[in-house]
Amino acid sequence: MTRLRLCVCGVVAVALGCKKDATFTEPRAAYAHIIWLNAVPDTGQLDVRVVDIPTNASFMDADFRSSQPFPLPIEAGTRHIKVFFSSTADSLAKRVFLDTTYTFIENQPYFFYLTGPARAGGIHASITTLAPPTPPAGQFAIRFLNLAPSLAGSIRAIPDTTAYPDLWILGRNVKPGGGAPSVAALAPNAVSPYVMVDTGANYHIALSATGTTDPVVTQVMIPPGDTASPGTQAIAGSRIPGSVLTAIIVSRSDPTSAAPQTRPTSQRTDTSVSEASRRITLSGDTVTVQVGSTRILVNRHSSTGATRADSTIGRTGIAGPSPVARGQIILVSGAAQPEYNGWQEVLSIADTLICSPPDAGDVVTGTNRKCAPPADTTVASADTAVTRFRFRYRIVGTPASPGTGTVVYRIYPANFTTAMDFVTPQIIFVVDKRP
Repeated sequence: MTRLRLCVCGVVAVALGCKKDATFTEPRAAYAHIIWLNAVPDTGQLDVRVVDIPTNASFMDADFRSSQPFPLPIEAGTRHIKVFFSSTADSLAKRVFLDTTYTFIENQPYFFYLTGPARAGGIHASITTLAPPTPPAGQFAIRFLNLAPSLAGSIRAIPDTTAYPDLWILGRNVKPGGGAPSVAALAPNAVSPYVMVDTGANYHIALSATGTTDPVVTQVMIPPGDTASPGTQAIAGSRIPGSVLTAIIVSRSDPTSAAPQTRPTSQRTDTSVSEASRRITLSGDTVTVQVGSTRILVNRHSSTGATRADSTIGRTGIAGPSPVARGQIILVSGAAQPEYNGWQEVLSIADTLICSPPDAGDVVTGTNRKCAPPADTTVASADTAVTRFRFRYRIVGTPASPGTGTVVYRIYPANFTTAMDFVTPQIIFVVDKRP
């Protein structure tokens, strides 16, 4: 009996000893915030690791131009950071490109970016503290950082590829010129002051060599951002007041290296001989590009009035709408007239419908385009509906119209994290402060 009591008491004692104090509070970790960027143009993926403590703040499998564009929490204090080659092979994964320490202060935002040629042993890290401003009501702030020591790879090559760039913040379908650039002659590794810009519009950035407006070296949309929804925070951009961004000029990748060499797929215009006079035409300063057409027999009926199916009797080009959207940036090439080529902003979608024979009930504009049925549906009929698929952009100059050559274009949607064309210099964005 005594032995049993002792065992029971022992179990109770163990249970009581395991009970956590009801007033126990987990200590709050102290965090700084960091943005990462890999701007090393001549190697494969890199791993940026915090090696002194376990953390989620590392930057892994980072290609050239990859970034962590939104501030990421990193434990405050002195952090030991190493940069490795990203590989599943141990012999390669152990290779250290850079070894450094840095003391991070609680609540302070930082920007950590890698530059320099890896193969020459020249990778180095720049760690800067951020002091983002508070934009006035109805505005966003943007600054520029030039990490391109050369503009090599530019479309319509400029005479001096090491020329300092001028940067223009432009509204929709506005070309550089007519005033001073937003930032002039930005030297390599230099950062500009913040520029305050009104929100509520779509903007793009054009980069040209110092003192010039043509050719444009590169052009990119400023990401518009997005308003907050329940349970989420607003995404910074040109349409969101209070946003603070950095636009970073990055060079092309080294074509002899393992760095990415891809670019957006080229899209063809209408190359058919029958449509050569409509392939690329000019009216005033507005270019119309045709990508294809269809010719369809519609509103068909038999002699008894029975409906017959529409029938396609001709196609040219892609025979469908262009994949571009209004406001997108495209890179046009292949025209014999250089004014048509280069970086352009899509002005509008300009698909047209032509009904033959014409009828007062035809709807040839808007989203519900359709040729009207014939008045007498008891008589065999075969109206022809021709649709030409087109889009428009504006240029400076007066080249011959129609343009000649094998014209193609590449589409460049706004993207925070990377620039898809590694063959040309580009501009990417990081968020210094969310709205």
